[in-house]
Amino acid sequence: MNEKIKNWEQLVNDGGNYGGKGLDMSPWEKIVYENIKDKTILKIQDGYTFVKTGKLEEGHGLKVAELIASFEPLNGVTTLIVTHNDLGPEGARILSQSKVFPQITYLHLGSNNLGDEGAKIIAEAKLFSEIKFLNLECNGITAEGAKALAESPWLRQIESLNMVDNRIGNEGALALANSDVFSNLTYLHLGGNRVKDPAVKAALRESPNLSKLETLKVF
Repeated sequence: MNEKIKNWEQLVNDGGNYGGKGLDMSPWEKIVYENIKDKTILKIQDGYTFVKTGKLEEGHGLKVAELIASFEPLNGVTTLIVTHNDLGPEGARILSQSKVFPQITYLHLGSNNLGDEGAKIIAEAKLFSEIKFLNLECNGITAEGAKALAESPWLRQIESLNMVDNRIGNEGALALANSDVFSNLTYLHLGGNRVKDPAVKAALRESPNLSKLETLKVF
């Protein structure tokens, strides 16, 4: 009698069979499958997870985004962590239009060259309306992208926002302080964003719109 499979990790790693689907999967699909945890978490933190040559091919990020956005085994994923994969704004758009995911509650797309356009796409995506934890660190986002997030019709559930090592500056930080979108924030990290004006830092600390804020990091 075969040993009963007790959990998701055993199912994923059952001798390369992938729950009976291995023969139908591409090598990249198998990689994605192997990085699912407990059916609810996808965690891929390095583009070289897919590519072993030492160089990401042109269009790598779009290929990754298209695969993830359409991969049926991800239909239970609510935590999406895809970093260092050069998704770019178009990759963010592809993910935001996925018909596979349920509502995402934890989104980490750090170090993906999203820029302001990518921030706008995330801000306008209904798929992300239940997000509580958003991490967009190291994406070259400026004040323009910060304003888009601050004006989002969908991001009102966010409790934790990490914008480390972007370039939102004083203007972008002030937009966050003045926004009523982030009234549920308890954690805000703006380190490495060129926020230098003491008045702006005070506005963040004293904003009535951020009354639930417990942790503010700005330097």
